[in-house]
Formats: sequence, C-alpha cells, structure tokens
Amino acid sequence: MSIKNFDPENSVLFLGSGFSAKATNIADDLVPTSDPLLNRLASELEEDPAELDLKAAADEFLERSDLSLYQLLSETFTISKTLDYQRDILSFPWARIYTTNYDDMVNAVKGPNFPIFTFDETRPRQLPRAFAVYLHGSIRKANEENASEQLILNNRSYDIIAHQFPEWFDEFKRDRRTFEACYFMGFSLRDHHISGLMTAGEGAVKRTYFVTRENPQRSFVRRASDYGQILPIGFGNFATLAKTLPKPNKPQTLNALQSFKYLRPGLDGKVLANPTPVEIFNLVSFGAFNQGRFFNTQDESSYVALRSKAAEDTLAALKNAKTILVHSKLGNGKTIFSSILALNAMKQGFVCLLWRSAKRNLAQDLDVISGHKRVLIIFDDYDEAIENIERIATSVPDAKFIVTVRTGQQEVRFHEISKRLPPEIRRINLNIFDTNDREQLLAILYRAGLQTRDLAEIVHSAREIRDIVTQLYNHTEIRQKIHEVVNSAGTGIRQILVFSSLIKWVGVDIEDDYLQELAGRDVYIELRGAAGISNDLLDVHNDKIEMRSSLLSEFLIQHIFSSEDILDACYEIATSSTRRRQERIHRRLAGELMKVSTLQSFLQNHATSDVLIDKYFIRLSRDTSVNEEPLFWLQYSILMKSLGEIPKARMFLDASYERARKIKGFKTFQLDTQALSIYLIEEIENPNSNVEGLEDILGAINTVTDMITDQSNRQYAIQVIGEIPLFVETRLTAFTQPEKVALVFQLNRVSQALSNLSIDEQIYSGSEIIRAKIQAAVSLLTR
Repeated sequence: MSIKNFDPENSVLFLGSGFSAKATNIADDLVPTSDPLLNRLASELEEDPAELDLKAAADEFLERSDLSLYQLLSETFTISKTLDYQRDILSFPWARIYTTNYDDMVNAVKGPNFPIFTFDETRPRQLPRAFAVYLHGSIRKANEENASEQLILNNRSYDIIAHQFPEWFDEFKRDRRTFEACYFMGFSLRDHHISGLMTAGEGAVKRTYFVTRENPQRSFVRRASDYGQILPIGFGNFATLAKTLPKPNKPQTLNALQSFKYLRPGLDGKVLANPTPVEIFNLVSFGAFNQGRFFNTQDESSYVALRSKAAEDTLAALKNAKTILVHSKLGNGKTIFSSILALNAMKQGFVCLLWRSAKRNLAQDLDVISGHKRVLIIFDDYDEAIENIERIATSVPDAKFIVTVRTGQQEVRFHEISKRLPPEIRRINLNIFDTNDREQLLAILYRAGLQTRDLAEIVHSAREIRDIVTQLYNHTEIRQKIHEVVNSAGTGIRQILVFSSLIKWVGVDIEDDYLQELAGRDVYIELRGAAGISNDLLDVHNDKIEMRSSLLSEFLIQHIFSSEDILDACYEIATSSTRRRQERIHRRLAGELMKVSTLQSFLQNHATSDVLIDKYFIRLSRDTSVNEEPLFWLQYSILMKSLGEIPKARMFLDASYERARKIKGFKTFQLDTQALSIYLIEEIENPNSNVEGLEDILGAINTVTDMITDQSNRQYAIQVIGEIPLFVETRLTAFTQPEKVALVFQLNRVSQALSNLSIDEQIYSGSEIIRAKIQAAVSLLTR
C-alpha cells in the first residue's frame, strides 16, 4: 500500500539497526547491524559466531579484562558520515524519534540543541515539543566505566530494563496510540522486548507503517502485518515521496474531533429504534451500555431509568456553576447518567462533548470547539479531568464541565478538586434513586422478560441502584449466563478478565498496552478466538480493552474468580504500577490493590482470607520497588493490627515513616492517623504500671487534631480520635498527675477543634458523638 499524506510534526519515527546500515563510523567502516556486529565481537573473542548470539557475546566480552567493550562500541557507533536518505529522513520535523540503536546519527543530524533522552533518564514533567529517546542507550552517554549499564546489549541488561526503567517505553506506547502515525524503519521484530510493546489493536494498526526494502522477507511481512501496514518502497524512495505528500486535513467540524466524542441523536449511525430485550438483558447482566443505542431510541425510558430529578438538578446548577461534580458509589450509574445528562442538555441548547483522551491534535480540536457557544464538556473519568481540564478551560473559556467521580474519592480529594477544577463547583449526589426511577426500571425489566417473583420488592426496597443490580445477579438466567461465559474462557482469556475486572473496579481509565504488558502477550490476538466472551464482558474500542461494568467486575471478583487468580493478578498490577508511581493512575492502582480493606472485600467469601492476604503481603515485600513504598508498609502495619500482631504493626509503621522521609514532599496524613491508633492499642495492652508510650500518643494527638480542619482528612482523624476514650478508661490509674495535665490539654484542643466545625460538618462526620466521649474522658482525668 502507499501513504496519501504525511505530517511528521504529528508522527513518531522508530529506528532499528537496519536504518543505520551503510553509514560510516569513525573507524572508517560501515555501521553494522546485529549479525556483522556479532561477527566483530566474536572475532575479538576468538570465538565461533555460530555458537553465540549478540547478547551472549556481550556478556563474554565483559568478563575479559584484556578487552574494552566501550572502545569497540565507540569506534563502531560514532558516526562520521551519513547517507543522503538517512539525513533527509532524520531532518523531517518528527514529533518523536525512538531508537534501539546506540549510534549517534540522530545527534549528528539534529544538532546539539535537539533534546535527546536515554532510557535511564527521568521523564520531565513538561516534555519538549519534539525530542528523541535512545531506548537501549546512547554511545554519546557511555564511557569506559558505565558502558555495560548505559548500553543495553547483554542478557542482564535486557532483563533489568523492562522492570526498572519502564517510563520511556510507556511514553512510546502512548505516542504510538495517540499520534497521527508511527513509522518503523530498519526494525526486524526480532527484538521481543520492543515488539512486545505493540498490540494488534485495530486503531494502532491503521496508524503504524513498516518502511522496508522493495522485496521484504515473507516471514517479516507475515509477522509485521498484525501490527501495521507494510510500505515496501525503501528508505530512499520514502524520503523522496514524503517531501511531496500533503499534510492531512485539520478537523473542521465537531464530528471530526479526536480528543472528544460529539454526543447527539444519530450517534454511531444507528437506526432509530427502541432497544431489544437482548440489549436490555446485556445491559443488566453485563453492564453493556450502548451509547449509540441510547441516543437513537424512540423512547429513552425504554432503555434506562432517566434519573429525571438528578438531571434537572444538574442543569439547574449549571446556570450559575462552571463545573458540576457528579458523584456516586461504584455501580450507581455515573456513566449512563453522563449520557442522560447530555441528552437533556442538548434540548436546552448545549453542544455536548464527551472527553476521550488527549490526542496530539488536541489544540486543533479546541480551535474547532471554541467556535461554538454553550459547550458542555463531560469527563467520565476523574483522573483524566484533573490532568486536562485546566488546558481546555483556558482554550474554551465559556465552556462548562461535568466531572464524574466516586463518592469516596471526592471525599478525600477535597483540596485537589478545589484547586484543579474550574470554579464555581457544585456537587450532585447520584446515590439517590427516587420513586419515578424505580418505576421506570421495573417497566424496562418487565418488557425485557427479566421479571422475577420478588422483582418489585427488590426494586422498591433497595437503597441504591447497585443493590438492585446485585440482587438481579441472583436471577437464575442472569447468574447462569455469567457462569457460562466465564467458565468457557481458557486460561489466557480468564487472566485477561481478572486483570480487566480489577482495573475496572479500581475505576481508572487505562490503555490496552498496560493490559498487554500484564498478560505478557498480545491481548487482541488472544481475544480473536473468543469473540463471544469479548462481546459479552469486555468493551473493546479505541485501543482500549475494559470490562463493561464495575459492578459486574466486583461480582466476578467476589463470587467467580479463584483467590489464586485474584491475588496473582493483584500482585502483577501492584508491582508493575508501583514502578510507575510518578503517574497518578498508577499510584491509584497500586495503592488500591495493596489496601487491606480492598483485599478483604475481594476475598470475603474465602474462609482463609487472612492467611491468603498475609502471604500476599510477604510476596509483595520481596519486590524492590514495592519495598520502598511507604504506603505498602502502612497497609502491612494495618494488616498486622487487624491480626492482633501489635509489635509487628508498630515495626512496619516505623518502616513506613522511614521510607516516607526519603521522598521529598511526601504527606504522612494516612501514617499519622494509623500511628495514633497503634500507639493507643500498645498502651491499652501494656501490662506495666506506667504509661511508657504517652509521649508518642501526645504527639500523635496533636498532629491528628490539626487534621480536623482539613476536609480531605477529617473523617479519618475523627475516627481515630474516637479510640482515645478507651485508652483513658483502661489506663486511668497509671497516669501521673503531670501526665494527666498534658493529656487533658491535648483533649481540650481536640474538643475545641470539633466544636468549631459547622453544623453540616458535625452532622456529616458524627463529630458531636466523639466530642461528647472526649469530654467524658477529660472529666475522668480531672476528677
């Protein structure tokens, strides 16, 4: 095939060793590819190249004190002369250049001011507009002392790089997914470490091109075709052709946006019709909400309960607010409500856009959007909103925003929400399911044939939507269907389902390449042989693979998957995401899957859950990255406390503080509340006649009291303060008079801080109950 347009400023260039072949190095030889390089290494070693591979030869080289690997590689990969097509191709204004080569050809052509990074350098928070990355190291950054670490050539280096330095590899995966095109040149696919970064996902394939010689090997064409289009025209012809090709047209209409989805009737080209019973069954049982179907129904209430009161309240709030934060617990319908709200907003003249992800041409998209009035932008992912909303609000100043978030998350992100989301901010609670909503849901289920004897009672008695859906999983037909689908999955598919369920349950939006890394294979190829399972449980679109429903994910985790499958998957995600802790979604993933309460929820139907979780933490502690994570040791401390192992809980808490001190700017709020709890328990259980840990307790009370004014941490502070009265009652006779005075002083501070809360805050937090207990403890101490 051929290419019709070319936009290097919106494209990625990936170079393998074949691209540098025939350039001249400072030894006045041609730059070798893998086989000639192996021959040269073998010659220096006086070995038969047929008995070595490149990595083994490098390993042997490093063992020889009489040979210098750096000198050989420096002479081999420092470029003195390039071919015309090499210079022409590199001179294009590529947005990104990635290479597994060691040679300095990019430096030589681009010049000293072009930003270049190597695999072991930290990714800057603000990336340059264009740059290059040496994924296997650069000869210009190597020397005699560091050559074996800087240049990824031997077995040990290949094993280490994937685990210790994932940052730039992740950046490449994101770029391949989001840029206009990715061109591979001189790449053979023999490097499994790099080929493993690619997927056969439809979107990525359409944007990926392998530029080869005119008659490429059939084996290469067969393997590469899964991952992109073959351009068998040679590098020289590509350089000539690229100079003549036009750039692709910029988006002109809302329908052409890439970073946003324009919500409207006629979406996805579906025929106007009410949903079938099968579509409703799939929505209820698998969470398969079809947005195109919703926007093309004759009667929207025939598909979903329209949440009329919540929609009216939201639109009313939009008259004065800039941002509406819609919060609900897992499974209470945030995603569906986003579409309901968009439909209602359109009727009031809003242009409704659903955020997808930040594409390279986001600036062009924003130019198009800025030409429209009454724009409503919907983020159905809180983390994506936090990362992108400020830029959008600046470019489209009159736009208004809807951001969905889980109730628990918005309670602990108060400062972040206040700082990052455009004011004025209003909140809508979606956990309320009113009478009209219930009646609509009953009618929908009845028309779809999903009625049971006690369906009406279930719907009317349930407090929330999630309670209704959970009860419906006990419907014989639905439960049987779920079991059939999961049990029919082979080992590979089942593993993908477990990973996907955990990620969906946590509530992060993550791309398919991460799932591929976890699974250790191309998940798209795996799913080709299991289309039924994919269609029922998984939503596969836009280079993403995710479970359709967070509530179904929870059901599968708690009732279907084995404890071994769950904990193995938790381990893989927790360790992999901890290595990426600089990214907020990975901090959430790792943190959630190391939380004791999360694991207890997952394993609530397993009799030996405490033993299994203990073994899981032991396993996690052996991972180097996890072992350095303060929040891991905090959770390990919480586990020990729950098991009654208080000395170990204290020891692990101290380990958490010690690691936190190494991280600049680390906030210890979570550690501080747990510290007070452990200090109190230590003294409650202390058989000695004196209160040995009072100094620690007083310091912790002082710290936690200061947290009461902070809405993000208040609930946790009040909860642990509620443990103080038992400590006072238990150890009352052990206090000296000075100790009583010191303790009363701190408890009076606590009482005052609680009394300063507003009436609404007191009601929400239950602080007055705790304050009364604190005052009773003060009375005991001052009698």
